[in-house]
Amino acid sequence: MTETTSGNKPVEMSKKDKKAFELANQAFELIGQHQTPPYPSTYALWYAYAAKSNQEVVEKVDETIEKTGTLSVYEIGQIHDTYLSANELEKQRNQEIGQDFEKELAGVMKLVQKSLSNNDQYSSSLNEAQELLPDAVSPEMVGEIVTKLLDQNREMKTMTEELNDGLHKSQSQIHELNTQLAEAREESMRDGLTLLANRRAFDEKLAQEIETASQNGTDLSLVLADIDHFKRVNDSFGHQVGDGILQTFASLISKSIKGRDMAARYGGEEFALILPQTNLNEAFQLVEKIRLDLEASKLVIKSTGQSVGTVTSSFGISMMHPGTDAEKLIRRADQKLYDAKNNGRNRIEMDLEAMAAA
Repeated sequence: MTETTSGNKPVEMSKKDKKAFELANQAFELIGQHQTPPYPSTYALWYAYAAKSNQEVVEKVDETIEKTGTLSVYEIGQIHDTYLSANELEKQRNQEIGQDFEKELAGVMKLVQKSLSNNDQYSSSLNEAQELLPDAVSPEMVGEIVTKLLDQNREMKTMTEELNDGLHKSQSQIHELNTQLAEAREESMRDGLTLLANRRAFDEKLAQEIETASQNGTDLSLVLADIDHFKRVNDSFGHQVGDGILQTFASLISKSIKGRDMAARYGGEEFALILPQTNLNEAFQLVEKIRLDLEASKLVIKSTGQSVGTVTSSFGISMMHPGTDAEKLIRRADQKLYDAKNNGRNRIEMDLEAMAAA
């Protein structure tokens, strides 16, 4: 199918682009038809289903829809993780597929827009030629030829305009989907309870900051924190109160960081702080304020007004030095956190060996 003209040569959408275009539209239709959330995994699943590139996916989707009539978020996640997430590279590709297709579509759009401009110029030139052709050259015959050419050109222009409208609509759909994909990715990098970065985001950020610190020769400190006797609080007051304490601690941490710093929920009642361009003493001052603020907090149960009592926290701080990788930095901070808890809790321990080596 000829989509545009550029000069004298027709520009055609390649078979690969046509197929991608068709499959993308089918994926959009399936998302809407089954009212499934437009997450990266959802788009990847419906794209694979439409392409029939994975027979197991097709069979599992058909089987699930036959049983329940639709796909839940949980079922989408299960099918995606089982059949489409062979490795991290594939996961990343699934997330980026919308952006890749949008780039391809943008190229086609430019060709269409250029074609419309060329068509306008072509029509104008033919009109002018019809007026200027010498009368001596059989005007009737020339007029007939020009009329046919103009008719053909108008048909081509109409087809191109229709294609342009369709591509505009598809581009709008893809743009909307990509916005939703970006939002979904942002949500996937945050802890649902505390709204801090989650472990996945922490791992990515730490690797980036270690590379930056290595290249620039700047300081980088890592803090691991733990709420003291958290299990006892949960057992005494229940998990809802425990969740409230986690949120309070997360809020204190968030208010204490700035710039490129990151606060993350490392797991359970453990938290982490990545502090670029920060040495051990500076990290200690920041963490000491968090420790004192939590200890001074008057925590009560909203429904009853009952006091939870004093809640404290322990911290371990390590600092990057030449040759340090993420694993070593985490291990040293974890060891210092262990020392803080063994030495009485509600305290901070620092990796002074790292300071001496830096």
